[in-house]
Amino acid sequence: MDDVIGEALDRLICVEMRYASGVPRGIIHRLYDAARAEAGRPLTTLATELLVKAVKPGDRVLIVTGAGAPPFLPYGETDGPLGAVAIAHALDLALGAKPIFLSEERNLAPIAATAEAAGLSVLAEDMFAARAASAMCVPLLMAPEDWEGQAAALVEQHRPAAVIFVEKGGPNDKGRFHTITGNGRDRTVMASADALADAAGRAGIPTIGIGDGGNEIGFGRVTEAVAEIQEFGRKCRCGCGGGIGTIVRTDVLMVAAISNWAGYALAAGIALATDRPDALHDLGIESDMLAACARAGAVDGLNGRQMRGVDGTTAETQIAVMTMIHNIVSNARRPLRREF
Repeated sequence: MDDVIGEALDRLICVEMRYASGVPRGIIHRLYDAARAEAGRPLTTLATELLVKAVKPGDRVLIVTGAGAPPFLPYGETDGPLGAVAIAHALDLALGAKPIFLSEERNLAPIAATAEAAGLSVLAEDMFAARAASAMCVPLLMAPEDWEGQAAALVEQHRPAAVIFVEKGGPNDKGRFHTITGNGRDRTVMASADALADAAGRAGIPTIGIGDGGNEIGFGRVTEAVAEIQEFGRKCRCGCGGGIGTIVRTDVLMVAAISNWAGYALAAGIALATDRPDALHDLGIESDMLAACARAGAVDGLNGRQMRGVDGTTAETQIAVMTMIHNIVSNARRPLRREF
């Protein structure tokens, strides 16, 4: 996939649709510009190239998602699972990979329901290893359990070709997790997925981070930009003395107005790079995924309602974005002979 298409996908997924108040506005294009300047090329192109180079048939890929904590987000939010599943669907169809989803145990039911809506059977490891169109779900440990030991064991057990983080919070330099509005959380309520990023780095395994605010794993690549751009970038509300930005880096960072959309763009990139257009899920599957995710307990991450919406945008908006992504893919594959 060339940089022209990567740039188009990047720009489409960064269209911001935030509420008039209550959450930071006017920040996505600035965060994207910082990440794009640091990377030097379109972020979707870089992430696509990383996966197509690293992943071979039969390889396992760890995909970490699931944002929020009880009581407001008891089973996570609808932003994250759909993007993670879109990537898994593309990896399965186009690259023959074996996707494994990881999150807090409370979030696994919506993730599994979303995967099954996309045609990926969520199975125990023996069956997962034996057949295509399948996935596994693995719970991540939280404090006071040995999350660092688990991360090392996961890397050793699965020897993943890549590790991808989709809308997964990472700690700041004080070791605290934060919401976009500056509220802090400790390691007893959030899985320490940063340990998996560290374990992957030590093993030389490539990583991708996807986020929409600066507090998600991957934004360690542009910590100063997050501090400058976000309202609580330098000083949060919890008293820890740090801002919301995470220090956790990945090899590639993708920025989007909604993290799911970056997952869709990456699936589109894989579809183009492998000439497998069916690797990008269709509009009917998109609708089914969102409905399944919400039915299983996930809520809209901005208004906290269990509904077919994502970060304050409607189901129809998700279909519209997917329609435009499909149009980009279709036209990118079709030469035009214009005689006028």
